[in-house]
Amino acid sequence: MSRALVAVIGLTALLAACSGDGPSESQRQEAFLLHLKEEGSDNAKIRDFESSKCTKSESAPTYACDVSATVQAMGRDFDHELDGIYTFAEIGGKWKVTGRIQ
Repeated sequence: MSRALVAVIGLTALLAACSGDGPSESQRQEAFLLHLKEEGSDNAKIRDFESSKCTKSESAPTYACDVSATVQAMGRDFDHELDGIYTFAEIGGKWKVTGRIQ
């Protein structure tokens, strides 16, 4: 099998895994920033954000998504200290962080 075909198959599988009713990466970033602000950091800013993998929960209408972020909040920089797996749920038409798994 050619490398191009393998790449196309891999990309198709990745897109299929990311599609569905889960939050897009931009929706996860927006929800994560809102979460930081709700936790008491009104002036929080995300410097770098990555979130590439989400898994739908079988027992609740949530998605567990990996988050890696560099954040400035409460007058200091958090260099990936807030990285982890967070749960996201659509509430009132907007995606929100509903918890942290690890």
